Amino acid sequence: MNPGDRKNQDGVNEAFSAYQKAAPYINAIYAFIGAVILFGFIGWWLDQKFHSEPLFMLSGLFLGLGLGFYSLIKTAKKLEKKR
Repeated sequence: MNPGDRKNQDGVNEAFSAYQKAAPYINAIYAFIGAVILFGFIGWWLDQKFHSEPLFMLSGLFLGLGLGFYSLIKTAKKLEKKR
């Protein structure tokens, strides 16, 4: 085993460790973005169905923002308790 191989392996281990630490935060951001997109799309679809633009889309976006922030805060509190 070359000394350079050891250095490369340590770099991979450090990157993996950093990703493991960041994973809960990344998941929280994905949940936030997903909630906004999902409820915005549902609102847009309802607007198309009932010809009430932009009432349902805006309602869906605000609902998605609220649920996204709730999920984000809940995850942050859970991570704070683990520390």
